[in-house]
Amino acid sequence: MMRKYLLLIFTLCILPLSAQNNADRLLQKTVSKLEKDGSISMKFEAEVKNEGTTDHIRLDLKLSPDGSFYASEYDNTMWFDGKTMWRGNDFGDGIEEIYITEPTPEEKAKYDIIGLLRKHQGFSVSGNGNDTFILTASNAERSVEGISEVTVTVDPATYAIKSLSVQFDQELGNISASAKVTEYSPGQKFDKSTFTCPVKEYTDAEIIDLR
Repeated sequence: MMRKYLLLIFTLCILPLSAQNNADRLLQKTVSKLEKDGSISMKFEAEVKNEGTTDHIRLDLKLSPDGSFYASEYDNTMWFDGKTMWRGNDFGDGIEEIYITEPTPEEKAKYDIIGLLRKHQGFSVSGNGNDTFILTASNAERSVEGISEVTVTVDPATYAIKSLSVQFDQELGNISASAKVTEYSPGQKFDKSTFTCPVKEYTDAEIIDLR
């Protein structure tokens, strides 16, 4: 589920190439802020509903403009340095498994905010007041991770993201998720090691190298 939770953040940037009126202006201002803010540290409180069950999680994200990121929630941690991705699984006693992969260009594109912003097709934009825009998929089954709708609420004075919600296609289990931004710190300076898994520190973890 870590992949789904990450999309709470990344999918807000799955933007169409055309939109209109206030919704378009709000969307573009939000995107402009994300670009100007450079490297970002964010914390989220999220609620994920799936077939009658509800999970509450906290997600920490460190994101670089070049697409590198570090993300952590209660039982998963992910590192991506632009080429290699590590996923650490915690079953209750610390990280016990680390999967290592090199994502294909198509897989990397799902995490490439700037690329998604410039290239992704298949979503229309509408607005709700002066602080909310909604992205609706024309074909949810074929959209990124089967997303049917994304709703983003921002601070209308600063265009900082306050909350977002994601609805997945019913064919994928009718999953919905909502997240509130609890901390947003722009202009960070991350060392490259932030986005690289310190594999040697996890001496008891099983390493599954799928490269």
